[in-house]
Amino acid sequence: MLGHCGNSGRVAGWCRRRSQSGYSLVELVITTAMILIVSAFAAPSLINYYRSARVRAAASSVSAYLNEGRQMAIKRNTPVCVGYTTTTIQYRLSTCGGTVLTVAGLTTSSSNVRLPDNINLSSTASAIFGNLGNATTGATYTVTDTVSTRTLTVTVAPSGRITVP
Repeated sequence: MLGHCGNSGRVAGWCRRRSQSGYSLVELVITTAMILIVSAFAAPSLINYYRSARVRAAASSVSAYLNEGRQMAIKRNTPVCVGYTTTTIQYRLSTCGGTVLTVAGLTTSSSNVRLPDNINLSSTASAIFGNLGNATTGATYTVTDTVSTRTLTVTVAPSGRITVP
């Protein structure tokens, strides 16, 4: 005998009323609590990843700007200095006191390449690239995220190779 549930109303040994649908308040509270707990555990590692990725992106940008200076030296067949301040990079012809070079789409009206916000740059020296792409003066640039104080170094070897570890 099928009883009051019939064939279609029996699910895993329990009878389901046809008018009952959706989730109960208890189920919603438990699901929300589980999501909040998992989010609370994941948030610190997500923030840590974001800060590390921010420094890595800034170091990659500095590497690209240095490579741009190297390419300019090769293209112009003359040395190019990649000077810097804590928040900008500037290209100069021949020496670090030479004529300022403007790069369309890259430099500001003052011929500076602006670094991302909250990123500072320091260096042992300004890199000067020769007409063959070699670095007449090698340099090590330190990229620092001012919020998290994380740092990465960008190294210019005498061969002209630019590396970000």
